[in-house]
Amino acid sequence: MGKVQQAMRATKLPRHALVPKPSTSSTPPPPTPSHGPRPSNTRPSHGKPPRRTPRDASDPTAALAPVGSAPPPADKRRPITTPAELSAAIRAAVDHDVDAATSLALKAAPTIPLPAQSLALLLRRLATHRSVAAARDLLASLPYSAESPAPRPALMALADACCRRGNPREIAQLLPVLADHGVRADAHIYNALMKAHCGASDPEGVLGVLRRMKDDGVEPDLVTYNTLVFGLARAGLVAKARTYLDAMAAAGYSPDVITYTSLMNGMCVKGDALGALRLLEEMKAKGCEPNDRTYNTLLMGLCKNRKLDKAVEVYKSMVGAGMKLDPPAYATFIRALCRTGRVPDAYEVFDYGIESKSLPEVTAYSELESSLKWLRRMKGQNE
Repeated sequence: MGKVQQAMRATKLPRHALVPKPSTSSTPPPPTPSHGPRPSNTRPSHGKPPRRTPRDASDPTAALAPVGSAPPPADKRRPITTPAELSAAIRAAVDHDVDAATSLALKAAPTIPLPAQSLALLLRRLATHRSVAAARDLLASLPYSAESPAPRPALMALADACCRRGNPREIAQLLPVLADHGVRADAHIYNALMKAHCGASDPEGVLGVLRRMKDDGVEPDLVTYNTLVFGLARAGLVAKARTYLDAMAAAGYSPDVITYTSLMNGMCVKGDALGALRLLEEMKAKGCEPNDRTYNTLLMGLCKNRKLDKAVEVYKSMVGAGMKLDPPAYATFIRALCRTGRVPDAYEVFDYGIESKSLPEVTAYSELESSLKWLRRMKGQNE
């Protein structure tokens, strides 16, 4: 008996061999419910077998693609067929890539006109982020001509962007572009060109713009004269600048606070601070009230020209009128008072600067402390 049992143990099949083989019938067994997380790349079949995509036997990589995988994405960009679609496409692309947006405008079908607002947007961005030459090239590539010019609003948008850049060479390039499309530059554009020459400290360029304005039949306005006086006075041509006060009056414009303040600044730069002070009295006599900028300009000019007593008088007038001190004027005045030993006056100016909220306390303290340190150092060297 024992031998029979041992023989039966020896011939005992492995456990997995006892599992019955799956049925070969066409009906699949019911799915086994799963309590674990479903893989992300599978979907519930609801009892139906997954759809299988036939594979190309000639493609050696077809066997590597997972069953049911999506084909590579096709280009979903639809062709542009209307001006509205073209405008929307340009608006969507221009913030990220102005060159791509420009390409959309150039590649549009001839039957799809470029909307004026889209052209204005492109010209503005090209002038701002590229150059006026890039904007001019775009206009030349589009079907515009003398008989069918570009829309005026788009050209004025280009002019505005160009003027904001403030480059005199680029603004000068803008004028013939406008002329090619039948748009005459107005006083605003010429004033911007004049301001650009002022920023470049080019008084000859300033006068050249005035001559060009008159040649083109554009009358100077108040901004033109103020810019002219500012540019010439800043360059030290005070006598030349003053001649335009009479020209203003002849053209029907009265000098305003900007005109007088610009002239005072030029006079102070030339070392004629007392002449600037006399101009203040002339200004008041003609009914033009000075403002904070006027007094701060005089205060700085008098200090730099070592007319401290007159500067103190101007400062007292500012206090009486409740005017604020500009940080540069405050620093110049504090420094001048400390260097002449008028420390109590410097503290008084410091207190007024804080009370009137003319400048941050940190700035006021640091400038006063710096001036006092300089004074102590000078006294130590003299002892």
